Amino acid sequence: MDNDASMTSSSSGISLTWLLRLRWITTVSQTAAILVAKWLLPDELSVGPLLGLVAFGALSNVALMLRLRKPEPVHPALPGLVLGLDILLLTGLLYGSGGAANPFTAIYLVHITLAAVVLRGFWSWALGLLSVTSFGLLFFWSVHIHSLAHMEHGGGGGLSLHLVGMWVAFAITAGLIAAFVGRVTNALRHRDEELAALRDLTARQSRLVALTTLAAGVAHELGTPLGTIAVAAKELQRAAEAMGPQASSLAQDAGLIRQEVGHCRRILDQMAGPSGSTLGEGLQALAWSDLEADLTQGLAEEDRPRLVFEWPQAACGPMPRRGLARALHAVLANALEATPRPRRVNVRALAAQGTWQLEVVDEGHGMAPDVLARAGEPFFSTKPTGSGMGLGLFLARTFAEQLGGELRVNSRLGRGTSVQMIWPVAHG
Repeated sequence: MDNDASMTSSSSGISLTWLLRLRWITTVSQTAAILVAKWLLPDELSVGPLLGLVAFGALSNVALMLRLRKPEPVHPALPGLVLGLDILLLTGLLYGSGGAANPFTAIYLVHITLAAVVLRGFWSWALGLLSVTSFGLLFFWSVHIHSLAHMEHGGGGGLSLHLVGMWVAFAITAGLIAAFVGRVTNALRHRDEELAALRDLTARQSRLVALTTLAAGVAHELGTPLGTIAVAAKELQRAAEAMGPQASSLAQDAGLIRQEVGHCRRILDQMAGPSGSTLGEGLQALAWSDLEADLTQGLAEEDRPRLVFEWPQAACGPMPRRGLARALHAVLANALEATPRPRRVNVRALAAQGTWQLEVVDEGHGMAPDVLARAGEPFFSTKPTGSGMGLGLFLARTFAEQLGGELRVNSRLGRGTSVQMIWPVAHG
């Protein structure tokens, strides 16, 4: 999904910012090590090619720094490519300074550890394999440094058992680092994702509590003036009826006022209740036919035939009927409004892996990616001012989460929108 891609790009940007600083430190350290080695081994070490490789690494870091200043999102593969370049540069430096006999070959393990911490499993194993292969090649091809040669590192003919053992030990160490450090990193990353989801759920629950309190207060404050309007309209209707046929239109207007006041009172009663919540509502056996009747109640006559229901044979089971109907009403209202007449809106339910999955699919114009990313936020709406409060998907998502489930919204421009409410099957 787009949200996941955005999070991955953001994580890659953070990783690259961290690697950028580490590579500057590495550049300074490598330069200092080469100069010290030249001072200790003035006749054996050629520093020109080595400093050239360090300069190339520094230039690549400048290019990386310029890339991070651009507003475009970073490709998730870029950190892995940067670490792969660093491994190749390290191999070139070791090649020109003694090969496998150089004690700085242990730095390969640093790159493998960085890959396991910063990147996903594939990259850590791929860069580990690259490091093991590069280290093995240094046993065969390198610039011989006599002062660094000892035992079987002198660059003679063939590989001794000692050199083979070194390479195998390095490969095992690299594999263990990639496996265990990668597993620990993935566990920590999963925990962070769960904490972020929990914080998001807590924030939505807090907004719902504030919204419910506000709605109850508004309902209480508007109850008295609506009652006064209803009484005045009733008296006006009686007076108009007493005046005879000449005041029939006035009597009809007064009756219409009373009807609309009653409609407002019903809305306020819903607002005073647990908006989108199951609190205070007991579970009751619910048949799909009952839910269908609840969903079609209150719809315009021309919209009812546009709903196509597909219910499974199995019963829905114990559910907070009023909360479910209220949550789905908001989703259906959006779907019917988005779908041009006479096109239809499909409502279907199915049981899968211990959950109920109820899906509402419309044939509207769909949502742009930036709108889809904000779908479900309270008070976010693309409708004209006064046409909606932007609470439908928010209340539906809150209801699903209170049941231990979730709400999924998929949409593409020109291909309609699918809203899927998922909750665990309740037994009882």
